[in-house]
Amino acid sequence: MNVLAAVAWGGAGIATAVGMELGAARLLRAVLLAREPLSGEHIDSAVYHRSLWTPGQPELWPARVALGASGLFAAADLGGLAGWLMEPALLAWCAALAWDLWTWERVAASVKFVTWRRGWQRSARRVAVSELREVAVSRCPRPRAGLRRLRPDAAHLVLRLADGSARLPATLAWLGGEARVEEVANFVRMQMDLVADNRRRAAADKRAAARRARQPPPPPVHPAAKIDPMALPRAG
Repeated sequence: MNVLAAVAWGGAGIATAVGMELGAARLLRAVLLAREPLSGEHIDSAVYHRSLWTPGQPELWPARVALGASGLFAAADLGGLAGWLMEPALLAWCAALAWDLWTWERVAASVKFVTWRRGWQRSARRVAVSELREVAVSRCPRPRAGLRRLRPDAAHLVLRLADGSARLPATLAWLGGEARVEEVANFVRMQMDLVADNRRRAAADKRAAARRARQPPPPPVHPAAKIDPMALPRAG
């Protein structure tokens, strides 16, 4: 096998390993979120996940290296360079999938809460929609010098509250990642508008009740002014 063919085999193996891992991770995430929504008893109406290729995430390098090794081992085995590398390839692939799920970061929005979790076993943080003042989509600043300026962008949500702000987990901005973050932000903004409308309606009802309470009661009717329907003459 010449060098060009070896490179082609290795690239195809890595691409296959990555594609299989992304598909398996997406399926498992969907199953896990369906069984245990992030928002608790409420339905997760809008969700985005941290991508395997999100920049600025050093904890993802073990999964990336394991996927590269898995693809190269599988390509070497199928290419006839060695007949015993398929088992290490499968082990490396399973390790990459397990690590990706273990460090899984996601954000979910329901009609009542915005919830996010960093890592598999770490506790989730939750903010009520009624406590939010603003929701913004931000991109992580890209370095201005060196090769790092060529890295892809990352997008994330920023929640602003009365007593501060919260920066939520980031995801790859490319390949539709920023659109998914915008979808979550727009859903949260819609719920914030509903909360504001309910507050305005409740305040208007309270003011109307206060005005009615301040109005004097109608004067009593004198008995002589009352009309006895039995005393009215009958027609015909």
